[in-house]
Amino acid sequence: MPRFSNNYLAFSLAASALLSGCAAFQEKQLTSGTAIATTNPPAPATVAGSAIVGNVHGGEDPVVGAHIYLFAASTNGYGAPSTSMLNATQPGISTDAIGNYVLTDAYGSFSISGDYTCTTGQQVYLLALGGNPGLPAGQVNPALGLMAAFGACPEGRTDFASTVPYVSLNEVTTVAAVYALSGFMTDATHVSSSSTPAALQGIANAFRTARNLVDIGTGVARVQNLGGNGDVPQAQLNTLANLLVNCVNSDGNAGCTPLFTNALRLDGAAPTDVITAAVNIAHNPGANVAALFSASSLTTAFQPTLSTKPNDWSLAITYYAENMVGPYFPAIDSLGNVWVPGYVSNSLTEFDTTGTILSGVGFTGGGLNLPYSIAIDAHDDPWVVNFGPPNASSVSKFSTTGASLTNTPYACDTACFFPAFDAAQNLWISGTARTTVLRGDGSVLKKFTTSAYDSGIAINSTGIGWTIGEPHSLYRFTLPATQTSTAEFTTAASGTDLTSVAIDSADKVWYASNKNNAIGASDKNGVLVSPSNGYTGGGLKGPAQIAIDGSNRVWVANREGNSLSAFSNTGAAASPTTGYQAAGLSNPRGLAIDASGNIWVTNFTSNSVTEFVGLATPSVTPISPTTHGQRP
Repeated sequence: MPRFSNNYLAFSLAASALLSGCAAFQEKQLTSGTAIATTNPPAPATVAGSAIVGNVHGGEDPVVGAHIYLFAASTNGYGAPSTSMLNATQPGISTDAIGNYVLTDAYGSFSISGDYTCTTGQQVYLLALGGNPGLPAGQVNPALGLMAAFGACPEGRTDFASTVPYVSLNEVTTVAAVYALSGFMTDATHVSSSSTPAALQGIANAFRTARNLVDIGTGVARVQNLGGNGDVPQAQLNTLANLLVNCVNSDGNAGCTPLFTNALRLDGAAPTDVITAAVNIAHNPGANVAALFSASSLTTAFQPTLSTKPNDWSLAITYYAENMVGPYFPAIDSLGNVWVPGYVSNSLTEFDTTGTILSGVGFTGGGLNLPYSIAIDAHDDPWVVNFGPPNASSVSKFSTTGASLTNTPYACDTACFFPAFDAAQNLWISGTARTTVLRGDGSVLKKFTTSAYDSGIAINSTGIGWTIGEPHSLYRFTLPATQTSTAEFTTAASGTDLTSVAIDSADKVWYASNKNNAIGASDKNGVLVSPSNGYTGGGLKGPAQIAIDGSNRVWVANREGNSLSAFSNTGAAASPTTGYQAAGLSNPRGLAIDASGNIWVTNFTSNSVTEFVGLATPSVTPISPTTHGQRP
């Protein structure tokens, strides 16, 4: 028997208080965005030890007889099945081939009363499958799937009573969960990562991101992030949710056709359930945009929505920091916190994984002077390259808490630009006239003459450093004093050209130039492997920085196109012809990919950072020569 009661005449005071609080909060949310109101009975009364109560709705309609599973993300490797958490030996728990479950009642309500063990730190989500969304009696929709991401089991507790007392499963909570977890998710029952500390941190941060997009107690998309300084794309979330409604509220056949025929997997395979369709859209947000938008207009269940077709279906939150003026090239530490130099404000801003500002008005001191770019060392300390006035570039070091560790910044060279650490924690810094290598104590280890301008630098797995210079050269350095160069014509680097550099897991060197809207690649020996005119397309327009994600895809921020471009590791454009776009992008300069698969892009002219949620493959942070192009 399901663990709920149909006797709604007697409720505990605790349940009444809970429902009153939920209603009050939902009323507050209605001022900006809402799910269309429905007439529902109160949720089942909570009892001693009750952990989770809630309801399941497809748009406006309750789902009767849905199977409600509680799953934990697996740490047995990417692609592993999630762990079913409900205890099959307890009364009211049923079992099927998917796992242990309870059922929703005639009003779509359910209750899970402590029938599971929750280990501190486990990442948990709730899943609803099947059920009757308003069909004739006895019918079910086998394609129906809805979910909500809870997050970590509370420390010191074995249940979610204090953190998730009530949950509304609907299409909005599903979209938020799928996008945030897309780097770890194959389908509804396969959410997983490896067991490395970096992977556990990455998936934990991904669950936090899901809660940054939606309030799972009300099922309403947020207007702002949890920190109150970010614009959540509420209309796009609701539009995507509406796209799922018609399939959810059907028998799984004709009502699902517009969704299933257009939400294809990257290999062209069509989905057979709602959640897999949502995963496919999150993994391939530039495909069939117009057809999916048309399908979303068939219902108005969630409002407000997009009034016109979007450029693509990526989801992005833009976070603002008033005192971060002229944000340039960022870096991400092992916790997933994003460090951004304010070139104009001479400050350093730190955001946590939900976009909340951790640095107040910004960290200062340490000799910051036109801070340009950042590298994070093995201790999570940020090292900031200061472009400085002519002939005075330097490097400032800060602690993980933002305290200055350099009363006087370390000397660099005439004009220094980008930093990168090798495995021995020497800091390599590209520059106009020379590439400088600093020891861990800030003293100069070596200087190489390069004749470069505003070029990036990257260190491969064998300790070889690479940068771009003139005349059309790719420079190769090894310690203690070896320097060679090979011809490089793809980016046509000149004396006024910004050319960034990144390395993949095969030690292939990638570079992008803001001069000719192309990217190039050379093998680990410096031999050009891209066409002589480079790889083009995908919305490349004034590329400013390049990065490699955990599956060796190549990402580029476009300063002129106000967009983000993606390429496969063979150079095929994977983004739309206009690139991926977001409302908050404004002259983007730098980008960094975190261990959750989010891409963080700095907007030079709007004092903000835009996070593309789950768009990339999770990547190890901070950047290390031994983990280029690898998942955590």
